[in-house]
Amino acid sequence: MHAELQPDSASSLPNEIGDAAREPGLLDQLLEHAVLARPETPAAGPLSAGGHLDVVTAILGRLPGSAADLRVAKRKIAGLIAGIDELMSEQVNAILHQPEFQSLESAWRGLRYLWEVRRSFAGRRSSTEVSSEIQIRVLNVRKSELQKDLENAVEFDQSQLFRKVYEEEFGTPGGTPYGILIGNYEFTNHPDDIDLMKRISGVAAAAFAPFVASGSTSLLGIEDFSTLEQPINLESIFRNDRYTKWRSLRRELDTRFLGLTVPRVLMRAPYQDDGGSRFGFRFREAVEGKDRSKFLWGSAAWAFGAIICRAFATSAWFADIRGVQRGVESGGLVTGLASHPFRTDASGAAERSSVEVQFSEAREAELCEQGFIPISHCKDTPYSAFYANGSVNEPEKFGTDEQATANARLSAMLQYVLCCSRLAHYLKVKVRDRIGSHESARQIEDDLICWLNGYVTPDDQASPEMKARYPLRNARVEITEVPGRPGQYDMTMFLQPHYQLDQLSSTISFVASRVELGS
Repeated sequence: MHAELQPDSASSLPNEIGDAAREPGLLDQLLEHAVLARPETPAAGPLSAGGHLDVVTAILGRLPGSAADLRVAKRKIAGLIAGIDELMSEQVNAILHQPEFQSLESAWRGLRYLWEVRRSFAGRRSSTEVSSEIQIRVLNVRKSELQKDLENAVEFDQSQLFRKVYEEEFGTPGGTPYGILIGNYEFTNHPDDIDLMKRISGVAAAAFAPFVASGSTSLLGIEDFSTLEQPINLESIFRNDRYTKWRSLRRELDTRFLGLTVPRVLMRAPYQDDGGSRFGFRFREAVEGKDRSKFLWGSAAWAFGAIICRAFATSAWFADIRGVQRGVESGGLVTGLASHPFRTDASGAAERSSVEVQFSEAREAELCEQGFIPISHCKDTPYSAFYANGSVNEPEKFGTDEQATANARLSAMLQYVLCCSRLAHYLKVKVRDRIGSHESARQIEDDLICWLNGYVTPDDQASPEMKARYPLRNARVEITEVPGRPGQYDMTMFLQPHYQLDQLSSTISFVASRVELGS
């Protein structure tokens, strides 16, 4: 399935279980219609017709003869109903906590969460008066099917995924290029998964659409995410020979377009027994245990997609997608995730983490160094945040050349990859419009530079609003002819952003190969 998610699709998404109409309970009906008489008495019509007297008789072992008999029957019936509720609760808990069901529910809830974020910003316009329409398209494919598709293709650009993501949109005149790809997948350290990530990153790089998914505990070499709270050395784990293919993957340039989030986030708060029967019976979800595996966890990639939606709706730019500013819903602040309060006398007095584990800043930095995007819980709040967004790519180090090292580091950060990809989409459109023209490569290069300069201000003291409008400090484009291929050119784009910049002396470069401008 490959379709835009429309607002009316919400009806097909799972809601709170058991939204059944509330009906009077058996005891209420019994007390309302009970008449102390024998079945053959005409006055006993309503009770006999409903069969309630038969129930009371079966409970007492005889016909009720007084109000005291009814009270005894009521207590016994209440006990039986409580037993039925307990049995049903055990069955529902078993279903809710079955791994396959948890995976299915978290996927749908993640998609619904992203759609609700999109809906909240739909129709807004940014301060630059740019339409902030956000489209969500769904490709329903299992990881195994994706792997089979990419393995059967001789090269990644011959796969069905490449056709869907690149050819049908970015590579087609009038198509709408994808800004980001969110994969509801967990990747492991298995060689097949490493190979799959390599192929996906090739598709993402070609389409200038970063792919963000999740890293599993096995990829981190741990049994569960709670191990991250313990004093372990992740660097030594990834130096192990078992991670040779992983280290090789990180050296691939295309992995700048690949991001893996850790750990998982809470997709739904546990169902609580509020004293009523809103599900048709008394139910409380049992999540107690030595671990938190019975909670409904899901991929943090959904949360990353949410901050991307907010950034685009706010400014049509992706630089502001990390960090937290007090009192402002911006940057990497994640809102709207499920939260679960501690059981205290005052309900909601303290919030549990919406992230599976809480770790220190040092652990967060270590995860970033190893190629992951960590999400952290904001203590004593229902919020979480991304303070970094590095890609899987390991930035190359250039010895004493600090500027080249800084360039590589910036090029591996998803916030800048997203920004540059946005410009690359439009540059390709402008170049594609020149196909068949008699302009020289130099003429087209000058025109592209002139267009890019419309987003450049060299003023380091410019206001944040001005830097949002002019997000580049410097930019240039180079178009060079491909030797032996007349009419084909390589286009290299050099960008130096300064909005939320880490190193002002650094630039980012991307290459679009084999751009055909005509013979």
